[in-house]
Amino acid sequence: MDEQEKSQSLFERLKQIRIQKNLDLKTISKKSRIHLKYLKAIESGEIDQIPEVYDKLFFQTYVSFLDLEDTEQFFAEFRSIRKQVRPGYSTTINNIKTIASDPEKSSRLKILYIILPIIVLVLIISIMAINSITVKDNDSEPVKELAVREIVNKIELKNKAKKDSIIQQSQLNKKNVSVNIKAVDRTWLRFIKDHADTNEYLLTSGNRLDIQADSLIEFLVGNANGLRFKINSNNVGVLGKPGEVITYLKVTPKGIIDKRIKKVARRAKKSDALNVN
Repeated sequence: MDEQEKSQSLFERLKQIRIQKNLDLKTISKKSRIHLKYLKAIESGEIDQIPEVYDKLFFQTYVSFLDLEDTEQFFAEFRSIRKQVRPGYSTTINNIKTIASDPEKSSRLKILYIILPIIVLVLIISIMAINSITVKDNDSEPVKELAVREIVNKIELKNKAKKDSIIQQSQLNKKNVSVNIKAVDRTWLRFIKDHADTNEYLLTSGNRLDIQADSLIEFLVGNANGLRFKINSNNVGVLGKPGEVITYLKVTPKGIIDKRIKKVARRAKKSDALNVN
C-alpha cells in the first residue's frame, strides 16, 4: 500500500466514524474553533492545505471529538503520512502593512488647535475695543460702548459646547474592548470579535494589529511566544513560551478572562527520521 492509499484509508475511516456517530463537521468547527475548511481538508486527505505549524494540533483536536479508543494508532499513521507531504500556506492570510505614525506632525496639529482660537479671540477683542471708543461730534451723541466682555463670553461658551460635543461623540464611538498586538516572531493568528467577525493572519516580526470590539474578542495563536499583547491599555507582554500554542484566549472589558496553552511537540528533522529508520 503506497502513501496515497494509506492517506485515503486513514482519513476515509475517520470520516466514516464521524458519520456513524452523527457528528456534524460544522459543530466540531464551532466547538474547536478550527476553521471548517481545515477540517474538510483533513477528511479529504488534503493535509498540504493546512499550515505546517498547526497540522498535528488540528488533527489531534479533530480526533479527540471522535472519542476513539486507540488514538495513538491514528496519530502514528498521520505522522507517517505527513512526512511525505509538504504543506502550503493558508489562502486566507491577509497582508499586514505597518503604517508608521508621525509624532512630530501630530504635535504640531495639537499646538495649532490650541493657539488658533486664542489668536481669533485676541483679534475679536481688538476690533471690539477699537469700536468701543466714544466718538464725539458737535451735532451727535457719543457712540454707545459695546459690551466686549459679553461677546467674549458667548464665544467661549460656544467653543466649550463644541468641544464637549466632540468629546461625547468620541466616547460614544469608543469600543469597550481594545487589543494591540505586535509580532516578535512569525506567527499564525485567528480571532473572533463579538461571536461574529472572524479574521485570520500570518504575522511576521514587526507587524502590528489594533483590534476593537464591543464586548468580547477570542484568539487562537499558533506561536505563543510570537506576539506581545496590550489589552485595554495594559501591557501584558508575551503570553507563552517557545513551542507552545494558545488554543484559546478570551478578552473582555475586564481583561483576560480565560487562557489555555498547550505545548506542541517539535517536528523531527528529516535527517533524524532517516537515522531512526
